[in-house]
Amino acid sequence: GKSCNWSKKDRQRHPINCVNWKDANDFAAFKGARLPSEAEYEYAATSKGKNKPYPWDKHTAACDKAVMYGSGGHGCGSGGTMPVCSKTEGNTDQGLCDMAGNVWQWVQDTWHDSYVGAPTNGSAWEDAGSYRVVRVGSFGIEVAGYLRADDRFIVDPGDRYGGVGFRLARVRRD
Repeated sequence: GKSCNWSKKDRQRHPINCVNWKDANDFAAFKGARLPSEAEYEYAATSKGKNKPYPWDKHTAACDKAVMYGSGGHGCGSGGTMPVCSKTEGNTDQGLCDMAGNVWQWVQDTWHDSYVGAPTNGSAWEDAGSYRVVRVGSFGIEVAGYLRADDRFIVDPGDRYGGVGFRLARVRRD
């Protein structure tokens, strides 16, 4: 689709998107990495667990901090994604960029309605459930609350969307 970035020369610096969970997970393994757990993602998105509703601070999401719907349309008027790390005012304290906006990001966990029974060590919560979790908003989000550091959404792992991508996490050496 027109929202997909792969094979488009003018989008080489944009996030990868239109990738289903299995392909994202397989690519992570190929690179010797993994998808982050939900707990890890939220910890990173809140600047190492600080009480921040958004990765940057308490101020509501807007186009100066995140690639979202605003300034005339999707992607802050760009019509889609924007280059990775182009909204530096939205970075976390440790300098992580695009922890909210640009694309929703796959995590390792299966979907659960609540955190009751979740692992307490930060590892992914995987069981027999078939749906997976994506975290923290995309270029098409109009409601700022969907870019909160704690926002999550349920997605079929076989689906591919222009608003969904992923990032890699290091493999733990416990």
